[in-house]
Amino acid sequence: STLHIITMSKPVVKVPPTPRYTSIFCEFMAHYHQKPSPYPKDHVFEEDDLLAITPNDIVKWMNAKAFGTTVPDENTQLVGSSWSSLGFMKKSISFFMPRTAPWDPVEQRGNPTKSHEVKSLLLRVKSIEDNRKKAPEMLAQKQCMEEIVTAINSADGASGLLQKIQGRNDDFLKVLETMGTSVASLATTVEQMKTSLESSNDAIAKELSKEDSASTNAGEQAKMATFISELPDVMGLASKMQEEISKVAESLQGFTRNPISLSPEMTITPSVSGYCAFTEDGKSYDIPAGFVFPQCDLYGAWRHWLIGFPDHKIRNNKDEIIDAPIKPLRLVTLGDVHQAAKKKFKDGWRPILIFMQTVIEQDLDSVPVASIDDAFIKMTYDQAMSALHSKAPNMTSGKNEQKHLTWKVATWSRKIREEQLGPTQGAQHRPVIPLPPAPVVHVVPQAPAPPRAPVPPPAQFAPPLPENNMQIPSIPEMLPENMHV
Repeated sequence: STLHIITMSKPVVKVPPTPRYTSIFCEFMAHYHQKPSPYPKDHVFEEDDLLAITPNDIVKWMNAKAFGTTVPDENTQLVGSSWSSLGFMKKSISFFMPRTAPWDPVEQRGNPTKSHEVKSLLLRVKSIEDNRKKAPEMLAQKQCMEEIVTAINSADGASGLLQKIQGRNDDFLKVLETMGTSVASLATTVEQMKTSLESSNDAIAKELSKEDSASTNAGEQAKMATFISELPDVMGLASKMQEEISKVAESLQGFTRNPISLSPEMTITPSVSGYCAFTEDGKSYDIPAGFVFPQCDLYGAWRHWLIGFPDHKIRNNKDEIIDAPIKPLRLVTLGDVHQAAKKKFKDGWRPILIFMQTVIEQDLDSVPVASIDDAFIKMTYDQAMSALHSKAPNMTSGKNEQKHLTWKVATWSRKIREEQLGPTQGAQHRPVIPLPPAPVVHVVPQAPAPPRAPVPPPAQFAPPLPENNMQIPSIPEMLPENMHV
């Protein structure tokens, strides 16, 4: 599309702007001339008309686009175009201005988009956007300070607050001590993998330097196969490293996830098994309101499936963080999950984990939770992954050979549903409804009747499909006179 501009000294000049530039400029000119709708893209403007545009005209239009009014005050909220959008509008209008020099406020000439007024408007919008981004952080800081002041003014005073902080730090130190073992194990695995990769590459380089490495001789091929099979098991080490990372990530949950707060309507009841039941509105839940399932990999999810969340904590009504362990997820039914967390558990976790439980050799219901250690988790995980590879090889090979190593549990659940290997909703509890028995036809002897064409047995009777608006006769009308149902 082109925009025609009539100059005073030249005939019509065709300017080749981008379509977006043209539409924005035509919209601005319609506002400038107080027209209700934009000019068409091929409209002709006089140069004198363009030279009469001032910075104030552009600022009024941009104000309307950003604030919804041409003259906003200092309290007017930003409701429309962003800083980047306004910058593009400025650039579009500038493209069509006859003069390119910056605006001279004394001479009232130049390019009105290159003026102090337009620049100040863009800076104001940018400042508002920056403050919006900082608002949540500033609000959190303000709330934190208010909570600290409230705690200091409470009955416990500053010493009580400091004691709470000290207790929280002690809890974190215990977590760090537990996590230290996982971190050390991860570091060892990383060093083993680096050494294995370096030795593997050295051995491959030596083999490639041999002149007969590309020989097609059967004996040489057998030697090459043996050499390749004896290379370090890099994939095994990668799997081991992934497990160690999962353990570290699980230990860090106490730092990265704030404990959920106990609402006034919720009570906690420890059970004989050591896990907690969360009661709210007269109903007991194993997974409470506010609980957020972590974004973990499949190994971490399998761990929670077997042992639950033994380190889960909750903030009570006294602002104290207390232990509130959650039972193994394999023992949790959908009815025992609060509505707020049910969809995530049902769709994002259960499909793949139920599949894994059904394919392993062990009967998990007979295994005490206390006897489940890291070795048991690793053994059952490997069994399940081996079965998964057999039943759905395309999930762990081909284009997914490397991708599946980074999948989260929700991705695994979606993939297993796509393979139609996951549980169907309600399949485990759906009753089997027997089919109704077929009707029995009794033949009652009657007086002899004129011969008729033989009638097929009722079980094989299949009348033709009816045409449109055709009435289907009832069964008694279609039977011989001497046959009654």
